[in-house]
Amino acid sequence: MNRVATGLGLALAVMSVAGSAQAAVTVAVSVSPSEGVVRRPIEVLLRTSAPVGEGVAALPVPSLPYPAASGLWNVLYSIADYPFDVVAKSEDGTPIAVLLSRDRSDATVWRGTFTPTESGDRTVVARNFPTGEPGASARISVASSQEAPPAVFVAVVSLLIGVLIGLVLGRATLARGRGAA
Repeated sequence: MNRVATGLGLALAVMSVAGSAQAAVTVAVSVSPSEGVVRRPIEVLLRTSAPVGEGVAALPVPSLPYPAASGLWNVLYSIADYPFDVVAKSEDGTPIAVLLSRDRSDATVWRGTFTPTESGDRTVVARNFPTGEPGASARISVASSQEAPPAVFVAVVSLLIGVLIGLVLGRATLARGRGAA
């Protein structure tokens, strides 16, 4: 019964804050992997939430993956349709558009990708939300493909070295075996 009352209180708090205006909704942007490579896609996640004053509902203290301004809690909040304007800006300000679509398993998550063509730092930001808010942007460093060799190349080279060592050791063992006979 306590959970039902808390849930109803939370729903009323979210509706009172977020229902009055779409501007009450905030976003948290993240990227994966944390370090990118030129010409490899980088995933962008945008999660929507609504700020609720700490004293509005009797809720437990929230955990931190969704930052908010002091005195507020960010409560996950779904937006039916919104024209997010998300870009990955390079150090010189050149933007790469990131098209987002809603995650089918979580209505508060929007997913997209971009593929950098040059190395350097990028800032991924939702331009139609305040950029100074905590979590409203994410940074990623992109390395050129020469700086980070593909995992397949490293695996093949390691395999070849292992085969060569095996052949040398095997031949030495056979030579010792013939000499003893």
